[in-house]
Amino acid sequence: MTTQPANNYSIQSYVNKNRNNIDEALVSLRVMKQIDDFLHYKCENNRELAKRLGYTESYVSQLMTGVKKVNCSFINKFEKEYKVEFDFKIKLFEEEKDKIFNKIQDSIINVIHININTININHASYFEVKTSNKDYYEYEDAEFENV
Repeated sequence: MTTQPANNYSIQSYVNKNRNNIDEALVSLRVMKQIDDFLHYKCENNRELAKRLGYTESYVSQLMTGVKKVNCSFINKFEKEYKVEFDFKIKLFEEEKDKIFNKIQDSIINVIHININTININHASYFEVKTSNKDYYEYEDAEFENV
């Protein structure tokens, strides 16, 4: 009797194959969690939400459970009906925070370098901008002003 190898199906292979869809569903669930909390505050349920927005209870239930993904049309209707506005914020992961912080530091250093640029005026009627703060020049017959 010859046995064939079993198909290599695992949860991880499913996740790898469907990563984008899973991530989209999780984003949708975060939005729906905010709506669910709001409904709780307003003492309303999914049935009332569906009726006010013109959707079926089934559709709202599918949104709440992540079967369907929330879209901009739903958010727009929700905002108009309840006279609210979603406030989306971007939270950075630690490595992105570090990258941005380093860029800000570099920008500050560049601003400092810009502020200490020197202009070397040559007697041959041309000038040269030096950006290195380690060079020192003597200025004769030249006026300059700190900005």
